[in-house]
Amino acid sequence: MQLQLDLYGNEVKVAPKPTNKAKRNWENAFQRWSDNMHLNEPSVPYGKCGYGSMCDFCSDNDYGRPCVRALNEMCRVEQVTIDYSKRNFSDIWNGDF
Repeated sequence: MQLQLDLYGNEVKVAPKPTNKAKRNWENAFQRWSDNMHLNEPSVPYGKCGYGSMCDFCSDNDYGRPCVRALNEMCRVEQVTIDYSKRNFSDIWNGDF
């Protein structure tokens, strides 16, 4: 848990926002789905280094979660938001938000 000091040196506990946790869980699940689709069915155009709507924004796969980073970049550029309660990842992959 994160701790901060107030002006008088007292520790103040700061709880993480629940939306950040939901977003992080959704992103981790999306990356796992992408990786599984790539490994289990290489002929399917889903998965890491595939042909998704966010692949144009993918610049570097050297460090973790390339599909999530590309998706976040696409959302920033095109100013779209993702409903993190939906778990139909193939729709997101195809650009249906």
